[in-house]
Amino acid sequence: DASPDRPSLTTLMDDYWEQLPIYQPSISDPETDLDVQRVLFAYFPTFKDSPLQPQWSRLLAVGDASGIQSPLSFGGFGALTRHLERISTA
Repeated sequence: DASPDRPSLTTLMDDYWEQLPIYQPSISDPETDLDVQRVLFAYFPTFKDSPLQPQWSRLLAVGDASGIQSPLSFGGFGALTRHLERISTA
């Protein structure tokens, strides 16, 4: 990433690894509970306020089209509805 203010991908992966037990309670210690063969990790930027605004004020972009979440990383409209309470306060 060109911006030095953003965390590195390594930092993001370290944070994920540390917080994994929160998301997966069946894993108390990822290093001993998992038999990791390799880690596939990618980063897809998303926006709280999409820079791509609709041309007309009467349009409401929902799901993937809203730019709130990436369809590759979050699952689009279905994930949006499952996590509506969490993301509505973001």
